[in-house]
Amino acid sequence: MATLGRRLLSGAGAVGAAAATMLYVASPASAAIERYGISTVGSGSYANAAGSIDFYTDGDDFNICDNSTDGVGVVGSWKIGSSGTIHEVYNGKGFAQCEWVDEQFAESATIYMKVCLRDNGDLKESTCSGWKRAYADGVA
Repeated sequence: MATLGRRLLSGAGAVGAAAATMLYVASPASAAIERYGISTVGSGSYANAAGSIDFYTDGDDFNICDNSTDGVGVVGSWKIGSSGTIHEVYNGKGFAQCEWVDEQFAESATIYMKVCLRDNGDLKESTCSGWKRAYADGVA
């Protein structure tokens, strides 16, 4: 009986150690950022965070949202690498509306994104966020 008890405890210890190892190995992946976000800057009559852009690492999607009833649109921009080609999407759908854009990036891609307000075709530079760095795999 004592031998059987020791074997069971030994087996339980091995299972516990294997589970702890799996948890340790899995934790870096679970620590990955799933969403990067940035908002416009308040300037003059334009409110802080009147527009926003979010990048979702699961699916490589951008979401450009109008967060204010100010009557102006939102321009979301992104590029791959600090000197990459700038891509822009305009959201003129109105308050509480978002424009989704689906992209496909290499997991190793470093993405830079920013967001600005646009009023009657005029980009309001003073409302633009700075460029924010994001990683396609969600790991810095």
